[in-house]
Amino acid sequence: MSDWHTHVFTSTYTADVSGVCSYLYELGGMTILHDPSGCNSTYTTHDEPRWYDSKSLMFVSGLDEMTAVLGDDSVLIRDVVKAAADLHPRFIALCGASIPHVIAFDYTGVSHLIEERTGIPTIGIPTDGLKSYVSGVGLAEREWIRRFAEKNITKKEHTFNLLGVTPIDFADQAHVDAMNVSLQSSGFSMNACSAMGSSFEDLQKINAAAVNVLPASCGRIAARYTEGVDHIPYVEGVPIGPYMNERIQQAMGKSEKDGISRRAYDENTDQGNVLIIGEEIYARSMATAFNHSSSAEESSQHAYACWPDISEGFNEDELIKKIDQADLVIADPLFRNLVHRRDTAFYEIPHIGYSGRIYCHEIPVFCSKDFKIEEKLRERK
Repeated sequence: MSDWHTHVFTSTYTADVSGVCSYLYELGGMTILHDPSGCNSTYTTHDEPRWYDSKSLMFVSGLDEMTAVLGDDSVLIRDVVKAAADLHPRFIALCGASIPHVIAFDYTGVSHLIEERTGIPTIGIPTDGLKSYVSGVGLAEREWIRRFAEKNITKKEHTFNLLGVTPIDFADQAHVDAMNVSLQSSGFSMNACSAMGSSFEDLQKINAAAVNVLPASCGRIAARYTEGVDHIPYVEGVPIGPYMNERIQQAMGKSEKDGISRRAYDENTDQGNVLIIGEEIYARSMATAFNHSSSAEESSQHAYACWPDISEGFNEDELIKKIDQADLVIADPLFRNLVHRRDTAFYEIPHIGYSGRIYCHEIPVFCSKDFKIEEKLRERK
């Protein structure tokens, strides 16, 4: 992080450690956050809508000052081995916040020692607590696929995976189901969703898909890994409304044939009078959907996207300048306090990765061919 970068008006995005926990939540493992305390409660309180409805093994190591100063990893190893003997997880994942990063904690080495002593597959995910959830989800997804996905598996024609899917971006299973239904309308079928609604066994066959679909930038790390190792092309885009759904389906068909990865959304112009703020692929897909809607054609409005840097978040001066120039802002409700012009319209689409669970029950199922942003804007009026 740059020393000069401060946040006065904007919130922070969900951290990378929460991204790891969110990705691994449904897969039957035991996730250890190596940190003094606090990260686990932050994750369960703000970033995980599934916490009170389903079980998952999430623990914080309780790293104390003396252990950190001396670099005594035996305490962590002993506690993890004991917990694993009691709980019998399918696998163990180890990630950490900023203090392990500062003291140069060896995730790979400690993971090997834990696996030796427990006989349970253990993966180390080198988070540092300084980046957003996009990095954490991506690293966890890649390491899980690298360790557990079947190799040299027979490809299934006209199938796709959804990569980088967590409630941080997509709230609940209804969003995943809507994406699946929308994308299957072209003759493709879903192989696996990584990682909401698919079992451990389903995800082990993730390399059988003909193409990967990335509805969130969280999936890029794993997509580039599987593209390089298993030659699976990927398509970026969220099926927001009929136009984006058709664009993604066309891109999926082309990518399956020629093996070339594609972006289904339009290139961002960084100019316009409608500003869409949010996760990158979502925001760019929403801008594309808006620009090809009847609302844009009737009003001569043009939308463009603005998204946070993985490490820095937003540059507030630049963000405020863009908001001041916009006639309409589509964003999480917490961005409303940056709107200074009285004539600037604001349409709320909450994002758990930004405002946590405060507005989680107000999130529309936007990732569907049936979602039409122009109709939502008319309803608001």
